[in-house]
Amino acid sequence: MASTYRSPRRAVAWGGALAASALLLTACGASTPEEGADGEPATVTMWARASTASQSQLLVDAFNAEHETQIDLTVVPTDNYLQKVGVAAGADELPCVLASDVVYMPNFVRQNLFLDVTDRVEALEFADALVPGHMDLGTEDGVIYSVPHTIGMSAIFQNDVLLERAGIDPSAELGSLRELADNAAAVAALGPEFSGLYYTGNNAGSISFTHFPAIWASGGEALSEDGTESLLSSDESVEVFEIFNEMFVSGATPDSVRNESGATRNDVFATGNVGYVLASNSVLEAVAENEALTIGVQGIPGVDGGVSTYVGGDVVGISSSCDTPDAAWEFLEWTLGEEAQVDVFAQNNILSVRTDLADNEFSAEDPRVVRLGELLADGRTPKALNYGQTFNDPNGPALTAFREALFGSDARAALEASDDAINSSLAN
Repeated sequence: MASTYRSPRRAVAWGGALAASALLLTACGASTPEEGADGEPATVTMWARASTASQSQLLVDAFNAEHETQIDLTVVPTDNYLQKVGVAAGADELPCVLASDVVYMPNFVRQNLFLDVTDRVEALEFADALVPGHMDLGTEDGVIYSVPHTIGMSAIFQNDVLLERAGIDPSAELGSLRELADNAAAVAALGPEFSGLYYTGNNAGSISFTHFPAIWASGGEALSEDGTESLLSSDESVEVFEIFNEMFVSGATPDSVRNESGATRNDVFATGNVGYVLASNSVLEAVAENEALTIGVQGIPGVDGGVSTYVGGDVVGISSSCDTPDAAWEFLEWTLGEEAQVDVFAQNNILSVRTDLADNEFSAEDPRVVRLGELLADGRTPKALNYGQTFNDPNGPALTAFREALFGSDARAALEASDDAINSSLAN
C-alpha cells in the first residue's frame, strides 16, 4: 500500500524532501515501529498546551509503557502556545505531534502546519464515531489534518443541595433559559451569601463557550456558516444576552461575575453557595462534593427550550516538520482506540472522543458523565479562520461587546455596535 501521508502544500516548498521521505513510509497499519535516525525505534516529540496537558500525559504514559516507539511530551504554557507554534513553524522546527485548541485548527491548516492523514483516518473502523465538531474543524476541502484529542464541553453544573433549599427539584430538566433565570433568582433569595448563577464574565473565550449554546438552542447562530460574519446582533442572540443581563441586574448573578477571568470560577462553585455555574466538564474532576454541595449536570437551554453545548478541547495531528510520520500515527491511532478511550480516559472520568464509546463500564457508574456524553450529540463547534484573535484574544473585539451586553444598560445596542469590529476581525 502506498503511503497514506500527503502534504501537497508543503510539497511546494519541501517537495524534494517529501518525495524522498514518501518512499520510506511504511504501509498502513505497519506492525513494526518506525525507526529514528539512529536506527532505534523512534522517539516522537509532542507539544500540548498546559490547560489540557494532564489528559495528554495520561495517554503518553500509557502508550510509552507498552510500545517501543516513545513519545516525548513537552507542556507549553497555554498563553504562550500560539506564539511558540508560530516561531517553530517559521523555522520548520515544530514537534512531530502537535496538539491544538480545536478552534485554532482552521488557521493552522491554512498555514500548512499539518500533514494530510485522510487515508489513515478513513481506514479506521470507527472513523464515523469521532466527534464531528473536531473532525469538521480539522478538515479542509475534504482533506483531514487532525483527529480529536481531548473534549472540553460546556454545560450547567448545579448544586442539588442548594436547589432543594430553594424549593427547586434538582432532578427536573431545565425547560428554558427563562426557567434557569427564575431558579437562579430563587436561590439568590435564600440570602446575601448565596448566588443563583455564576460564570466567567471577563473572558470572551469563556463567554463564547458558555453562551453560544443558548443561542444555538434558541434556533440562532453566533457566526455565519463561513465564519466571516458575526450574527451576535440577531434577535435570537440579543434575547439570550438580555436574559443574562436581567439576571445580573436583579442580583441573581453576583456582581463578582463581571470580573471573573475563570481563575477562581470552580473555587466559587466549590463553596456550596452557588446554585448554578456555567462551566466545562472539568468541574467534575476539579470540584469535590461535600455535605453542602452535590453536583448535578444540565444542558444549556435556549430562550424558550432546546438544549446545546459548545464542544471545545484539543485536536492533534502530525506536523509538517515531522520526519517520522508513521511513528507519530502509531501513537495517534492508539489514542483513539478502545484501550485508550476506555481504560485510560473513561477510567479517569475523562470524556471519550468517540461517540460509540460514550456509554462504557466506567461512565455508566456516574449518570452525570452519561448525561454529558448524551449532550455531545447536540454539540456545536464554531468554525472561523480568525476565531482566536476575535474571541480568545483578551484584546480582541468580542470581550468589550460581551461585557457591555451582559452588564451594561442595553444588550441589543451593545451587540449591534460591535458588529463592525467583530466582522473586521473575523475577515482579516
